[in-house]
Amino acid sequence: MKKQFQKLICAALGAALIVSAISVVPHAEASAKESIGNGVILSEDAIVLPENGTATFTAALGEGFDASRLTCIVADPNVATVTPVASTGNVAAFQVNYVGLGTTTAAIVHMDNPAVVAYTTINASSVIMNIPAKLGTNKKNYCELVSYEFVPYDFTYADFNDYKSTLKLQYKCTSYGDEDFRKWGCYGYFRDAAGNVLGKVHLYASALSEGRIYKSEFNVPVNAVSFTIEGFSN
Repeated sequence: MKKQFQKLICAALGAALIVSAISVVPHAEASAKESIGNGVILSEDAIVLPENGTATFTAALGEGFDASRLTCIVADPNVATVTPVASTGNVAAFQVNYVGLGTTTAAIVHMDNPAVVAYTTINASSVIMNIPAKLGTNKKNYCELVSYEFVPYDFTYADFNDYKSTLKLQYKCTSYGDEDFRKWGCYGYFRDAAGNVLGKVHLYASALSEGRIYKSEFNVPVNAVSFTIEGFSN
């Protein structure tokens, strides 16, 4: 996918505008979530964008390089747009703007050299994801989240309009230490703003296998503001 996106970058660079430094931004701090690309370090490798909301991140070049020469190309502008808001020295700040539900990739690229690039994933959603490090209730058998995305709910008949989107999950078995229990499972909960459970869903694997990736797909209730999966952190 990144090779295809690289072609998109090269095609778009011809029309890119020079980014103007309009204010001062601090030097980017190292972060566990940073995305280290080829010559660019982003403060976030993944951004969760609330419905109709915004988010910000920074991009840093090496010392002595001019960050005003960085621009952003979004693979799917129907999900989000990204605009430069400030730069100083080797660091630039960008704002992510919600357009529509979905997941896309943004590339921060140097306008003079498209090989200097880093990527971040943007998940545009109205649901807060509360995901533990380890999914499950058995501390010897557990999974970890690989990815998730929200896609538009595509069943729009009048009697089935209680959902606003579909949540697609991928999770991988990272520990299979209790062989007496081949079946693995845990629950996820959609809640409204008051904390009431709107939907209880089941993540499961009928034959647990370490390293294997499993998939689940759930419809998101209209009034859901959060999704929580059973699990633990240690």
